Parts: sequence; structure tokens; C-alpha cells
Amino acid sequence: MNEYPLENASRRDFLRKSTLAGGGLVLGFYLNVADSAAKRVAKPSAISESNLFKPNAFIHIAPTGKVTLISKQPEIGQGIKTSLPMVIAEELEVNWLDVQIVQGDLDPIYGSQSAGGSRSTPTNYQEFHKLGATARTMLILAAAEILRVPAAELIAKDSVVHHPPSGKQLNYGQLVEKAVTIPVPAPESVKLKEPKDYKLLGTRIGGVDNPGVVTGKPLFGIDVQLPSMLYATYQKCPAFGGKVVSANLDKIKTLPGVKHVFIVEGGTSLKGLLPGVAIVADSTWAAFTARKQLEVVWDEGPAAAQSWAGFSAKAKELSEQAGSEVLRNDGNAKQALEDADKTVEAAYSYPFISHASIEPQNCTAWFKDGGIEIWAPTQNPEAGQKIVTDTLGIPKEKITLHITRSGGGFGRRLIPDYIAESAAIAKQIGVPVKLTWTREDDLQHDQFRAGGFHFLKGGLDEQGKLIA
Repeated sequence: MNEYPLENASRRDFLRKSTLAGGGLVLGFYLNVADSAAKRVAKPSAISESNLFKPNAFIHIAPTGKVTLISKQPEIGQGIKTSLPMVIAEELEVNWLDVQIVQGDLDPIYGSQSAGGSRSTPTNYQEFHKLGATARTMLILAAAEILRVPAAELIAKDSVVHHPPSGKQLNYGQLVEKAVTIPVPAPESVKLKEPKDYKLLGTRIGGVDNPGVVTGKPLFGIDVQLPSMLYATYQKCPAFGGKVVSANLDKIKTLPGVKHVFIVEGGTSLKGLLPGVAIVADSTWAAFTARKQLEVVWDEGPAAAQSWAGFSAKAKELSEQAGSEVLRNDGNAKQALEDADKTVEAAYSYPFISHASIEPQNCTAWFKDGGIEIWAPTQNPEAGQKIVTDTLGIPKEKITLHITRSGGGFGRRLIPDYIAESAAIAKQIGVPVKLTWTREDDLQHDQFRAGGFHFLKGGLDEQGKLIA
């Protein structure tokens, strides 16, 4: 994409017009744009995070009338690969049957791409409305010039701009060539649709991946296949943070299908690359089978002394001591409890719980020419990129991360430990490799929901009213 001048630029309402190599109209909105932004913008590949100028290109309308919308957020089953493009399509007044949805790779031009805490819709909703509405406005202005009529007399509907007084109409594909010459309208001149006029939002639209999901198409990270790809498994210490002392590597090397086996030193971060033993084979089955014969001597470290029984005993001990922090202090609770006609005590606990997503953690990586290409079912691609840079020293600009569909996440895939493992293995063997966790790995090495203990005491008066 070439550089184009920006007009009517404001901090959060930037839109850009540009042509793709094959011809067409591309529009993007900009987040966190500095008020002193330059008059001309570098092409997306040259834009870095440091200069705070992060364009987001989401719309491509081809001369054929085909509309491609980019979904930037990871799809983990929550439906945003469908719902967020619907917001753009609603304002764009495009026929949904003309729309193709493409999953965007990790790229700073899209802004934040993490999906967690149910934030994807609220953080993008209003901006996506503006993006679609501004694109629609530009198409209407283009039609006005071609038809030589006032723009106020034109309406957009189903990917077509109509001129009711004359009955003339132009589809979006016919407007592309003219639309790329239209100056971006001032934000205040762009009118959003009234909710009562919505045609897509609020209706039952099937997920764009539904046909592929139910027919078993390769959509998920675990489905990735590359030429000459090998398959890996990774054995870590049962106690978190434990290190490898020794392993029977020579025996594992002789087993059927095994191509590589080696110790990975790893670090101490539970959210990154922990020490372990990697087995790489010509199939996942061969790797898993060989792992059953793997014998590792571990230095389990301090975590080996921890247990749920120990946590429970400590919690009980602490419950019998005076609290170290007062959250609220109304009246004299101690005296009220002593004067109470009846006291009631109860203790509650809840355990560590695994996310247990249907698709176990997995990642495919290919290290070549000093860079690495990654295919990952991740909720937080930015964190995945950062962990690879921090752990392996690969510059961010030499990391390509493709976001695949995830078979569930529930927050687990916000943590990029499995990405770090796959990248470390790939860097050592130099060919494409897919790391797949076993179900046991997924449960034992999850980023667990924290367990907890609550000890409660209440005092009641003669009428049974709570007084403390």
C-alpha cells in the first residue's frame, strides 16, 4: 500500500482511503493517534508501536462488489468473529451475503487484539459503527459525483446506492474507483444509523465458521499442517518450576518415529518457558508413545513441599488469629458477638480449578532465517509475541503470528506458555513443528483459578436478627 494524504484528521476518528494491489477500496480507523500526526502516513508494515500511530484496516471492497471484513480479535467460541464484523456491515449497509470475513494475523495496525474479560465488544463497538458509517458516507458521495445529484437524495441499501427520484442505482463495486478519490468526511458529518433501523444487529445470524466447524474443516490450532512438519510433546516437572537433572535421552532416541529429544533449560516464570524435556517425532502418536518411556530425574524445588492439605491447615491456623487488615469497621463487633443470643459459624473453601478447554494447548512454529512464524490458538497474541522475544531473543519484527480459531479458552489462552515452548523447540530443530499438550498436561499445568478459604461468624439477637 502506498502513502496517502490524510484529511480532516482527528484523534480517534481517522479514516484512510487506499487501493489494494488488485484494485479496491480499503478503509481503516486509527486509535491513539497523536494530535501532531504527520500529514502523510507510512505504509502499515513500517508503523511501529512506539510512535503511537496504529492504523486499523478493516474494509476491502473489490470492484466485483465483494466485501472483505477483517476480524482482529481471536475467536474462541464467543462469536466475535461474526458479531464484530456485523457492526461494520450494519453501518456500511452491505448485503451480508456479499461479505467475506477474514481472521487478521497479529499486527499493530489493528490495535489491541487480545480477547479476555468479555471486553472485545465494548472496546470496539462504537469505533466499528463509525468505521462502517464513514465508509457508507464515502460511497454515497462517490455516487453523487457519478450521477451528478445531491448526496442528500441518495440512500444506501444492500450494497447498492439508490437515487429514488430517478430510479438510478450503482452497486458498491461500481463505486470503488471513484470512492478512493473522495476525501474522508469530517466525523461530525457522518451520521450513524438509528438502532430502530438496524437490519443485521439484533437478528439471528449464524457464525461464519459454523459450516466449517460442523463438517470438521481444519480451523483450529490443532489442525494446522505444514510441509515436512514434525510433532512434539513436552514433559515438565510435576512440581511447578522444577528443573531437569537428567533423562534417558539415549533410549528415547532409538524409539520408533523419534527424530529429536533434548532438554530445554527454561526459566522460572510460570507464565513462560519452564524447564523440561522435548520429544520430536514424525507423528503426535509416536511422540506421545515415546514419552511413556521417558524417565526424568527432577529437582522439584520448593513447590514440591506445597499441597492442598498444607494450604488448608495454614488457612485454619490463620482463621484463629486476629485479622491483619480491617476492611470495614462499624460499631463494636467483638462486644456484639459476646452479647449475641446465638452465634453461627461456617467455613467455606473452593479448590484450584483447571479451565479444561476442549482443545488442549498447542502451537505450531517454524524457525527460519533468524525469524519465526507461529500458528497459535491464543486469546492474547501480543503476549505470545512478547514471550518469544523475551525468551528467545527474536526481534518482534521477525515474529509472524497467525491467530487460529481456539477450541475454548475461558481465559486459559491468555497465558502464552505453550507458545514459548513450541517456539523454543522449533528454534532448536529448524523445521516446522507442532507442539501438542496431552490432556494430562492441560489439567496438571493449567493456569488455575485460585483456591480460597472463608471463615465466617455471625451473631443473632433473641428475634433472630443479625447484629454482628
